[in-house]
Amino acid sequence: MESGGDRCSAEGSCNPDVVCEKHLFKSELSESLVQLACSHNRCAFPWNRNELCVWNTATPLRLSGHHYSISAVSFGSKPNPLLVCSASRERVIVWDLDECTQKVQEGLSPRGIVIGTLLGMVLHVRFSPDDQQVAVCAGNCIYMLSNEAVLAELDGHQAPVTAAEFCTWEKSMLISVSEDRTFKVWDYSTGQLIYQSGVLTAFPLLSLLIDEKNKQMITGCAEGQLWIFSLITDHNYRCIALINLKKEHEKFCSKVWKSGKEIGSTVLLECCLWYILVVIVIRTLFFIGDGEMLACGLADKAILIFNSKLTDTCNVFSGHDGAVNSVGWSHNKKWLVSASEDRTLRVWSVYKNEPVLILGKEKFHKTVRFAQFYFMDAFILLCCGAEFHLLSFHLDTTKDDLKRYKQRSVCKLVQKFPMASTMEITSLSAVNDFYSHIVLTAGSNRALEVFDLNAGCSTAVIPEAHTRSVYQICQNKGSSFSTQQPEAYNLFMTTAAGDGIKLWDLRTLRCERRFEGHSSHRCPSGIAVSPCGRFIASGSDDKCAYIYERHSSTFSHKLGGHTESVINVAFSPSSPQVRLMLFLVEGWMR
Repeated sequence: MESGGDRCSAEGSCNPDVVCEKHLFKSELSESLVQLACSHNRCAFPWNRNELCVWNTATPLRLSGHHYSISAVSFGSKPNPLLVCSASRERVIVWDLDECTQKVQEGLSPRGIVIGTLLGMVLHVRFSPDDQQVAVCAGNCIYMLSNEAVLAELDGHQAPVTAAEFCTWEKSMLISVSEDRTFKVWDYSTGQLIYQSGVLTAFPLLSLLIDEKNKQMITGCAEGQLWIFSLITDHNYRCIALINLKKEHEKFCSKVWKSGKEIGSTVLLECCLWYILVVIVIRTLFFIGDGEMLACGLADKAILIFNSKLTDTCNVFSGHDGAVNSVGWSHNKKWLVSASEDRTLRVWSVYKNEPVLILGKEKFHKTVRFAQFYFMDAFILLCCGAEFHLLSFHLDTTKDDLKRYKQRSVCKLVQKFPMASTMEITSLSAVNDFYSHIVLTAGSNRALEVFDLNAGCSTAVIPEAHTRSVYQICQNKGSSFSTQQPEAYNLFMTTAAGDGIKLWDLRTLRCERRFEGHSSHRCPSGIAVSPCGRFIASGSDDKCAYIYERHSSTFSHKLGGHTESVINVAFSPSSPQVRLMLFLVEGWMR
């Protein structure tokens, strides 16, 4: 654990109009996106996954009691005694902070009260106004818990409940939002459903905020919109405002940037809205200060605060003159590489909005279809026509004010590798998470080709791998959060339109198994392998996603409820979750 102390100006003074970092805590393990908690001068957050850290101006309080990762944290409503609830998939615990602090001072281990067990993945917890009950959002249900008893089970959503909030001026009223794109109003004392909305949007509702002052409910969806509903009696929960972030961005471009207006509250708000538009997912909402400022927590770990006195820290990467074909992260998460239809390749620092390296059209005779970092960020691989290039590079972010447009970063072609008997490479795969000298390619001639970059040549060709051209190769890359047998990393998957998924073994170069059941005729359906290597996920034309076990050719789970074709899937590297990407008629993909 580290405390960074007060990080303000170099002179040691703090400007109250600027956000300052007061303390920095570094966990030994990477933490996933979870519900965090703040109350008065305290904050609470997971520590090394299954510990709870409660911090104030004194010594941090570390509480142990969970065996699995903590996924949600919330403070109680009353200051005395101040309670905090932490939840994981195996238990929900309520802690009395005064009692825990006293136990620590006496040299004893503090213990909380377990009020619920084995509820599943918990996304959100919230105390009732009197602190006598806790609403726990787990799966499609909301459990009302108190003293190890389930007082009510609010079951009605068709997808995981992402947030729930109590309406303090209405007795026993609870409001919930869900990935099923609806919100519901409950009488939690009786378990009765009072009101249910229709489907609001094609995207999940991920956040919820109750505005007591104006008696309103605000929810943010994964479409990049804020919905505001009236909770005043007899208003029948009608929508009174819908903020479309795309339109707000267009207004900003026309009214602010073109006029040269100096940065103020409007400019900052619009900058923030543009950043949300890029991210598209509003993960959390909360008021700060006296309630006049609205903060949005985003799924990409950013927090945006709508306040004229705060500096704008959003970053937008723009500069390509054509559609972006691919974007890849570096292993150290400091750089992005992008390839575009404009026949350029750019490398960006995540901290700046200007590229640190540009390879122009003169370098490539055709469009760059794909680019990625390779060999633990030592090289860049890119596809261009029927060959792929191996590039070495050095990135330099320093600037000379007199030669500010002169590029200091350098990139050098190491070797070109042509794929045999094809017009274009349709897919490429190489591992960057550990050292591997194998590169796999697929061509428009329906063949697969294996390259050994240690030997500097092609080592094997698999003709007629599918009945159509392969549009994705997926290697078993594992995860830093899990381990597999060494031989498992020899497996890789390929998929082609209308021809299912094939599992291959690099040692034999044979198709070991086919996975069928999903449909991929209308649009490409992406595939992914789980970090443990046991499961394969696939999108599908029939508005579902499919999960296959590696040792079975038929699917084990069919994930329905989507409004359009699922075109891509991804596993969380640290928890058993699958992320889905939908293809919408309007052309938006999320």
